[in-house]
Amino acid sequence: MKLGKIAVGIIKILCIVCFLALTISLLLMILSRNVPFINFDVMWTDEIGRYLLVYLVFLGSGLAMIDGRHIRVDFILDKLSPKPRKLLEIFNDVVTIAFCAVMVGGGYVLVKSTVTQVVATLRKYFNMPMAFWNSAIMVGGAIMLIAVCIRLFRRFQNGDGPADEKKDRVIS
Repeated sequence: MKLGKIAVGIIKILCIVCFLALTISLLLMILSRNVPFINFDVMWTDEIGRYLLVYLVFLGSGLAMIDGRHIRVDFILDKLSPKPRKLLEIFNDVVTIAFCAVMVGGGYVLVKSTVTQVVATLRKYFNMPMAFWNSAIMVGGAIMLIAVCIRLFRRFQNGDGPADEKKDRVIS
């Protein structure tokens, strides 16, 4: 569990860094448009802000999945008895695993095909290949995939009892 808590801590730090960088880049964009004495080119702020937001969304989705707080509609689950509820939750986890696997695979294909591409507006300042920015899909999908696999494994370990919110958390 200690390794899991370290991984969650790293993901949280990455989210904080992405959020701070996003805030700074957008603040620079606003200042460059509205303050007349700023004479430098900040065309890159819009582009980098967009990519940082994408990374933030995918890392945040992974954290939500780890914490068992990802968006879900559970009004049908609440009306079921424990055994059908568990079966439906297992089915949901299997479908989610398949979806995350497709995300990781598709993200890998996208990353592989954009290794040599560089964003035109960012080329002057950041010589990062587009694959770095596109890897958000693969990274977020992998985090969610691991979290759901662990949750599904724990569902089978726990027996026939209903899963509640505390049991849905991957890292306790």
